[in-house]
Amino acid sequence: MVLVLVATMVAVAVADARPARVSGNRIVDANTHELKVRGVTWGGRLFVPSEAGSELRAPDVSTAPRAFRRIAMLGANVVRVDVSSAANDDAHRVALQKVQRYAHARGLILLLANVPLTTQDQSPWLSTLAGWFPRNDKVWYLPAVDPNCGTFSATTVCGDTEAWIWTQTLNIKALRRAGVRTPIVVNLPDSSRSVALNWTTALGDTNLVYGVHPPSDGQFKFKQSDANALTTSLEAATKVVPVLFDDVARVQNTTTVKTMVPATTARLKPTTRTTTNSLRWSKGLLDWVTGWTVIDGGDGAIVSGWDTPTRDAMSTGRKKLTTWGRVAASGYFAIGFRAQAGRNPRADFPGGFTVGDRGPGVRAMQEDLARLSYLAPRFVTGSFDAATWQAVVGFQGYSRLERNGVATALTVASLMRAERPQARHVDGAAHVEVDLDRQVMMLVHGSGVVTRLIHISSGITGNTPAGSFTVTRKERMSWSKPFKAWLPYASYFFEGFAMHEFPDVPEYAASHGCVRIPAGDAAAVYAFTEMGMPVILYHSS
Repeated sequence: MVLVLVATMVAVAVADARPARVSGNRIVDANTHELKVRGVTWGGRLFVPSEAGSELRAPDVSTAPRAFRRIAMLGANVVRVDVSSAANDDAHRVALQKVQRYAHARGLILLLANVPLTTQDQSPWLSTLAGWFPRNDKVWYLPAVDPNCGTFSATTVCGDTEAWIWTQTLNIKALRRAGVRTPIVVNLPDSSRSVALNWTTALGDTNLVYGVHPPSDGQFKFKQSDANALTTSLEAATKVVPVLFDDVARVQNTTTVKTMVPATTARLKPTTRTTTNSLRWSKGLLDWVTGWTVIDGGDGAIVSGWDTPTRDAMSTGRKKLTTWGRVAASGYFAIGFRAQAGRNPRADFPGGFTVGDRGPGVRAMQEDLARLSYLAPRFVTGSFDAATWQAVVGFQGYSRLERNGVATALTVASLMRAERPQARHVDGAAHVEVDLDRQVMMLVHGSGVVTRLIHISSGITGNTPAGSFTVTRKERMSWSKPFKAWLPYASYFFEGFAMHEFPDVPEYAASHGCVRIPAGDAAAVYAFTEMGMPVILYHSS
């Protein structure tokens, strides 16, 4: 027994002695388990002056213990703190060392992100900074928050590639000479427009993680085209190196437009209308990053920002989350934690949802389900009820995930990046499609757009007929003589086969042959169908 205990203690000590490192295109921890970065920025301008040349005040880090406890409860594992050479004094050194101890006490890695104040060589300062945490494997470094390498143009992704490589190489070597063994995060230049480039060979260090942070460029919405462009640009790089998104921030763009409105019937007067983008770009990007991390093997993200005096703050106090904070907490942090840990983070941010759950995460999921046509908007309540269960099963069926109605991390991440379902038949006529393999029904507008996708249950013996039919009879309350049961909202399409409401619509085929529809959607289907409307049933496998 003693030998076993000693062996276990030795094994733990050996594991603790090994830092996290890069292995191929993954980050692994001391136990060689894959490590996905779930980071939050904290500290604001405590260690960075508002402008170059100005002095820093004595830092107050008294809020760090409480903030780090809350950050860890969200499911984060990294806290990023911006630093600069202006903090090169004893007061800021002591404060940073306190911050590191507070982070370590909550199981958080401290990522020190250097903000260069001038174009001067940063390597001496980085050597000093690393010397404050000698061989501390719970401290990571990011040598330059937003590096540049010359003017970007449509034909030149990096104006002076050699200068950028030279600068980054100096920084990396300075940190390694100072004893840094952990991964070094290298942000790609030109606002990450060079994301597709592989710098591994040029920088000569295999223990690097590449950070990207694509800008919104004034866009108010993260579009599908943006997602496709990111997927394409990252595809080659992520096969060979770890890539994470650094500083995914709530960006607020304000556009002032002069308009003319009638003041009286005789003249016009100028007015100003301001359009504010507070969340749409960042939420769209963060949703995409969540799916990219959970599904496609991406290495994580760092979200801005916690307890910062900016509009991008995630928290406004000890317990209160901002709108942006709720988006990040119930989305990226919760789902990412659940996907890796297989369980929920603490506090009120579950990484998966089931019947009975409620809160901002459930509402965000319902909003996605409604936007994509799986859920009627009236059921977006923030409470996971029967209608939400049916919508989740419908999404799982269409997406060919396990149909169980439990919104697991994989289900929610898939939903975040999903597109609207597509009809198989788009011949210009409104119709109903029933996919017997996916167990879903689609109400298709004459334009070919799916207006609703609804989970159904067909014949348990496979006897529901496949083929092209039309609605031949409609009865608001139909009586089934063979089965002695009332069938509300029945639309018959072939002999005695109908689409109708039924109290039990499980996640598998269970009917006698009809197409069962959940109670919350049956009236909508009945209103959509008309006599003679095409009803097409098929097997999609």
